[in-house]
Amino acid sequence: MSRRVAREELFKLVFEGEIKEESTKEIFDSYLTRDEALKNENEIAFIKKYMEGITENNSEILETISDNITGWSFERIGNVEKALLKCSVYEILFEDTPREIVINEVVELAKVYGDEKTSEFINGVLAKIVNR
Repeated sequence: MSRRVAREELFKLVFEGEIKEESTKEIFDSYLTRDEALKNENEIAFIKKYMEGITENNSEILETISDNITGWSFERIGNVEKALLKCSVYEILFEDTPREIVINEVVELAKVYGDEKTSEFINGVLAKIVNR
């Protein structure tokens, strides 16, 4: 199983949820019917677990993010940044994945999907979270 691929798909689904303002269950159920959906059962289980975890812990995730973005409110940051932060903050707070791996992978996703400053912004917010 490629966690990197599963994390990228998770990010895309959380991003879709930010854009469409739909529930994660609706987004995930729709994803499973798409031709481009991952077929590996472990990757699907990973995505499902994380999407459910993000939903269940949304208040704590948003509070953690809001407490660590200086000069911004969560509502003012872009949807790419929102989705990347939700995914990574969930994993840092609620999963046993080493923080360095989470941060490295989300920064790489930020370089692909964000603008030139997204990776620096994400890295800075996550550094504040893990060092508090």
